[in-house]
Amino acid sequence: MFNIKFKGKYTDEKQIKKGNLPKDAVIFKEPNTITRAFVIGSLISLPIIVLISIGLIKKINISTVKPSTLIYSAIISIILMYVHEIIHALCFPKESEKEIWTKLNEVALFVYCNEPLSKKKFIWMCAAPNVILGCIPYFLFIIGIFDFNYNISNIIGLSSWMMISSGIGDYLNIYNTIRQVPKNGKVLNYGFHSFWFK
Repeated sequence: MFNIKFKGKYTDEKQIKKGNLPKDAVIFKEPNTITRAFVIGSLISLPIIVLISIGLIKKINISTVKPSTLIYSAIISIILMYVHEIIHALCFPKESEKEIWTKLNEVALFVYCNEPLSKKKFIWMCAAPNVILGCIPYFLFIIGIFDFNYNISNIIGLSSWMMISSGIGDYLNIYNTIRQVPKNGKVLNYGFHSFWFK
C-alpha cells in the first residue's frame, strides 16, 4: 500500500545505488561511512543529548529504577527503531519505492528512497521520527502526564530519551541540509550519499 519493502542486511553500496541522479546534482559534504557519520553526528547532537539527559536525571531517581523498567525500555526502543524507519519512509511520496535496510554490526537501520524532496520536506523527513517517537513523549513525560504510574512514566521517559539519542544520523542530515542546500533546492539519496540540485 505504501510501497515500503524490508530488504534485510545491508553489506554494500551496490545494493542501493539505483535510481536517477540529475546531471547538476551536487554531492553533500558528509562522512562516507556509517561509523564516521555516527561520530560527527554525535558531536553535532551533543548539546541536545546533554539537555535531555539532565531533564531525565532530574525527573527519574535512577537508584529506584527497577531492572525490569530498563529491560522494557530497551525492548520498546528496539521495536521503535523499526517504527522510526517506517515514519521516515512515510514522508516520501506514497507511490515511490522505499527500502528499509539493516546494518546490525553497527546497530543501524536506514531507509533508502531515490525520490527527490524539497529542502523543507527532506528536513521534516529526517526530523519526523525523532519528534513523534522522542520529543513529544519526552515532553509529556517531563510535564508529568504519566505520573499516575511511576513505572510507566519511567519506561516512557527512558524510551523517549533513547529515541531522541538514536537520531544522531538524522541530526547530521538536517545540519548538512540547512548548511549546504539552497532555499529552493531539492534533495535526494543516491547510493550511500545525499545530493542536492535546483
